[in-house]
Formats: sequence, structure tokens, C-alpha cells
Amino acid sequence: MSTRKQTRALTRWSEEARQWATTAGRVLALDLYLNRESTLRPYDVGVVLGAGEKVWAETPLRFNLDWPCPRVEGKTIEPAVRPWLVTSHRVVGRLGDDRLYGYRWEQAVRARVDLTVGREVVMLDVEGEPALAWSGPAVAPLAVAAVFRLYGPIGMIEHPGLAALRVGAEGLH
Repeated sequence: MSTRKQTRALTRWSEEARQWATTAGRVLALDLYLNRESTLRPYDVGVVLGAGEKVWAETPLRFNLDWPCPRVEGKTIEPAVRPWLVTSHRVVGRLGDDRLYGYRWEQAVRARVDLTVGREVVMLDVEGEPALAWSGPAVAPLAVAAVFRLYGPIGMIEHPGLAALRVGAEGLH
């Protein structure tokens, strides 16, 4: 595949992932705020859920602590896009070493969220861990979960990082 075709395919995937994630993030925000049961049941990550743990989303993301892709001359090194399971208790994914890595919400002390197109990142400060950052056009469901777990239902309305989900969403005002 030519470089131009690869670029177009990646752009198309990014737009589709962003549209899906925006819709999924809005639905999840409403479900959490209104204390409704989520209808999502994805298990492709291969995680056994704990007692009372609920699946909120599964989303393809880059993770800053994942093994980088092999270096290609003149190109930026980025971690691979991998599926991450977002639950009521944690965020968990299988990295390049084929091991599961999970981070529990109760250990997170701060979240930084930016859903601006092209930036799309969620950063978590977790006790005893280096800086954790998930990025990519499908990060919105993780952003919603992080804000809800760290700041509660009021964060769904007030957190500036979720503004992109509220703009143009009549049901969120």
C-alpha cells in the first residue's frame, strides 16, 4: 500500500473512531449521570471481571507505557493502538509484551482530559505509577469514565475536558 493510501486509510479510521467514541462517550455520560445500566458487553481484551464490576466501554487507544513500534527513519515513534476495557473499577489492556495491565480508579488521584480533535488524550495520576496517558481519536469513553470516577456526576456537567461532548448535544445540557 502506498504512503498516500496509508495516510488516507488512517485518516478515515481516525474519523470513524472519533465519531464512534463521541457517541459512545455521550451515551456513557448519560448512563452514568442518570445511574442507568450500560448495554455494552465487550470482552475482547480477555479480562475476568470482579464482583460487581461493570463493563462501560472497550476502545482502541495508544498507551504511553506500551512498547513502541520499531523505529522507521524520519517518523515519530508511537505505541501501537490496542483495545482497552473501561469498567466501573478499572481500565485494563493487553500491551506489546502480551501481559494485561490495569489501573484501578480508587488509586487515581487526578485526571487531565482533552478531547480537542488532534490532541485527544486522557492522563491519569495513579499512586505509585509513572504518568499514564491514553491517546487517540477513540479516547472519549475513557475520558467520561475517568471524570465520573474521580469527580462524580457533577463532573459530567462541569469538567472542562468533556466540553467537546456537550457541544451540540441537546441531551447533555
